[in-house]
Amino acid sequence: MSKTANIVWYAAWISACFTLGMLLARAESFSGNLLVRPSWTHEKDGATTASESFPSSLLSWTFASGTGTNEMNQIWVSRRSLTNSASETIDLDGGVTNSFGTQLDFAEVRLVFISAASTNTAALNVGGAAANAFSTWLGDASDVVSIRPGGVLMVVGPDDTAYTVSTNGNLKIQNGGTGNATYDIYIGGSDQ
Repeated sequence: MSKTANIVWYAAWISACFTLGMLLARAESFSGNLLVRPSWTHEKDGATTASESFPSSLLSWTFASGTGTNEMNQIWVSRRSLTNSASETIDLDGGVTNSFGTQLDFAEVRLVFISAASTNTAALNVGGAAANAFSTWLGDASDVVSIRPGGVLMVVGPDDTAYTVSTNGNLKIQNGGTGNATYDIYIGGSDQ
């Protein structure tokens, strides 16, 4: 093989390795642990002091990257604002993009966490989208859960089925008051 052919072959090999490395670097994974841990003291004083203890954690969920039980491979996180009495519908079936710019098509949702700002003047109402409502975590598509100012809503479904999404991916969030409202939302699950 000539010196020029060796250089061309070597350059092609380096280019192929670089391209393969870039493709491998583009793979996304998501894993970790969700821990909800109380730090509470509950006592009653009297002739003697009585107290009760609580578990060290209310929830400790370790998950791997994937699409099965105790697995998630996607997370969408956003800080949102709604003007007075406004609402928005979030499409979990292709309508959100993660922090890497990947459009997410959730097949199963295993985590819903919504935190209402303490400065909100009224509750946020979650659920009840007019069409294609994401309601597998609720009893009925018209059901709504209210999150008070400073409050949170957390739903975890770690099993294989979790909360399925197909064409029913619309999650409605409504500001129930006349002032502006802010909230943080985390949706975790597996893509299609």
